[in-house]
Amino acid sequence: MENKSIATFIKVVEFNNFTRAAENLGYSQAAVTAQIKALETELGVPLFDRVGKRIFLTQEGKTFLPYARNMLKAEEEALNSVRPEGELKGELTICSLSSYASRALPGLLLKFAELHPGVSLTVKVSDYLEDNFMKLARGEIDFLLELDEERTFPDFTVTAVKSVNLVFVTHPDNPLIKKKKLKIEDVIRDRFMVADREIGYCALLERELNRRGLELTPAMEIGSVEAIINIMRDGYGTSFIPEYMAAEYIGKGELAELKVPDMDIILNVYYLCSKERWMNPAMKEFIRLAKEM
Repeated sequence: MENKSIATFIKVVEFNNFTRAAENLGYSQAAVTAQIKALETELGVPLFDRVGKRIFLTQEGKTFLPYARNMLKAEEEALNSVRPEGELKGELTICSLSSYASRALPGLLLKFAELHPGVSLTVKVSDYLEDNFMKLARGEIDFLLELDEERTFPDFTVTAVKSVNLVFVTHPDNPLIKKKKLKIEDVIRDRFMVADREIGYCALLERELNRRGLELTPAMEIGSVEAIINIMRDGYGTSFIPEYMAAEYIGKGELAELKVPDMDIILNVYYLCSKERWMNPAMKEFIRLAKEM
């Protein structure tokens, strides 16, 4: 029984589709079909039921799946046992929301690449949550980095959690900086700009304002946090953004944080993985570094 056929079987399970599994593996669909048929012949049982263009694991396929994963795991462990210490091979595909990918993630990626040059890294940037969750479930990506409130993800495994502070910022020359008793009302009425109001931290802010009987009526709604930052650097308005987006500009004196009493809001970045995915050594090492940094 060849491990190549076992790996192909697991990919077809992850993608639940022969064509997508073939594209991911770099094979033709005919080659993937042939490998699965050869494996079924060797086992003497069908692994998939085919109904039109859809496929389903048979009971025999469900029974065989954990053994198949253990076989690949044993092969990977055997290879790593004779490799020089620290030498990892393989590929990692990570999907992250755009702001986190541009500001907070590069340090982790650089550290991982320096330690493990044999692992090829691919970072996909997307803010479309439904698409991202589907890709993670299908095995198209290894990790999804999701910014959200305190919550659970019953369909996925949370491999790491990082806290993210959210801050009110403006240009250093804004008179609000010198105001002794700054109120949230002062900030949201001073040419306040937001990104997407319906999701993420902006929705969280709006919910908190509503709880206080306040209405958020921004002067601008812009899809790009970087664009909002650049507008503030030119002297216009205020905003509410993740601290990792503002830290560099605050350090340079191009932006300033507005200290608003009783408005400490924190979100989490969740490193999510499919529950069906076996955590190979490269994935484990990526999570280890993510927790350290």
